[in-house]
Amino acid sequence: MGRKVLLAIDGSEHSDRALRWFARHASQPDDSLTLIIVAEPPPIPRGAGIPSQEASRLYASCVSVTLKAGRELADRTQQLCTQLGLDGAGARFLEKISNSPGAAIVEVANELHADLVVLGNRGMGTLRRTFLGSVSDYVLHHAHIPVLIVPHNASTD
Repeated sequence: MGRKVLLAIDGSEHSDRALRWFARHASQPDDSLTLIIVAEPPPIPRGAGIPSQEASRLYASCVSVTLKAGRELADRTQQLCTQLGLDGAGARFLEKISNSPGAAIVEVANELHADLVVLGNRGMGTLRRTFLGSVSDYVLHHAHIPVLIVPHNASTD
């Protein structure tokens, strides 16, 4: 039985780089690869003059758009997996809606009993990371399994 690998994707060049780096340097033939897409929930429309029925309809429409974007990202990433030779890993996709992407990734890693989490890094400076937070920092400090963070300047060759 191979490793259970959870790889976070968001459609950015950083997550694509992490996927490419993993494929070329860290993947093993018997890995089971799960790609997770964490989308932030749409804001709930509130305010004077918006009937609750209309607000519910707007929210449902926003969720539908978010899920459609997730499916499109999964399709594009599946093509990239095939190009990189990861199709043998039987890559599967999970989409989670959460206000905290880092916490969602750790939660799914625990649920799957993953052996490794892989994610990209945007290369934010220390000051920006201190004030804005970082998904990779959160996962690194809260996951109880190995975490592979592919830096923004890593070569995928």
